[in-house]
Amino acid sequence: MRANAPRIDPADLDPVREFRACPIGLHSPALEAMLNILRAGTMGGKYCIICLEPHRKWALGRLSGIRGVPPEVVPDVEYDDLEEAEWDVFRRRWEAETGTRLPPEFDAPLRETPTNTAGESR
Repeated sequence: MRANAPRIDPADLDPVREFRACPIGLHSPALEAMLNILRAGTMGGKYCIICLEPHRKWALGRLSGIRGVPPEVVPDVEYDDLEEAEWDVFRRRWEAETGTRLPPEFDAPLRETPTNTAGESR
């Protein structure tokens, strides 16, 4: 948790719902303001996404906060869906900023297992 009072109201969940519905793309002014807060400040220890395999696999990382020092990969946290990775980083940064967990409505995966046009699981 931050040393001073959170700059995000933990009760204001509309921008969180918006991000969950569409983590990549254009966002409302309220969500942009929230994202600016989550992306600002001290970089050391912030969660990030590390690409392991272009367009296929990502890992959770933590920024060193030191220019030129690469982020550390968080063991055993990998994604095969970029939106799921974006949501996880958002959730972790939101909780670090506000000092509270998101309500249970945000615990479920973003979507069911995606399928391709042939109906096979990805």
